[in-house]
Amino acid sequence: MTDPSARRIIGLYDDKAGAWIDQRQALATDGPGVSEAVWLDRFMARLPAGGSVLDVGCGSGRPVAEALLSRGFRVTGIDSSPALIAHARATLPAGEWLVGDMRTLDLKRRFDGVLAWYSLFHLSQDDQRAALPRLLAHGADEAVMMVSTGPKDGEAIGTWQGEPLYHASLPPEGYRELFEGAGYRTEPFDPGDFEGVNGLVCIARRAIVSAE
Repeated sequence: MTDPSARRIIGLYDDKAGAWIDQRQALATDGPGVSEAVWLDRFMARLPAGGSVLDVGCGSGRPVAEALLSRGFRVTGIDSSPALIAHARATLPAGEWLVGDMRTLDLKRRFDGVLAWYSLFHLSQDDQRAALPRLLAHGADEAVMMVSTGPKDGEAIGTWQGEPLYHASLPPEGYRELFEGAGYRTEPFDPGDFEGVNGLVCIARRAIVSAE
């Protein structure tokens, strides 16, 4: 049974948006932190110059979407927190910022890159199985997706701002099956360090699926 804290994620980030913005900036004053910057560089290196990126769970847009914009990519950020999206619109006007839920996302557009960084793992396992195919469907031919996950199958409940903070992950083979089912070829999952918490990172590329 999924822990009840999973239902609080959207409200938690929206209620504590100011604290999240301050905390994220403090951790990455000059851009993404060392470990995440390595992964972001790997993601960007696989994208075409000036390509379009869908950043799912973008938060306030800083520092990740900001780094993408600074490198000339066109960014569409999606987050379920209206407060965080409002901050992104006010501070990063070069991006497109939309309030949305990855579990129901259907923009009817495709992107050169899709990023789910520090976001997908806040959904329950069942919701991830439903949401990830939706995200993958937004990838164009030869699109690249990068997703951060927990280190193993199961739930993990942390604490943030005095409240439970929900995380869950599928086993790596579960993610691989979802990627491959959507026509993506995965690279090996590699360890990631997410603000001192161990996890995994998967990068995958979509095959050509149309003659467009």
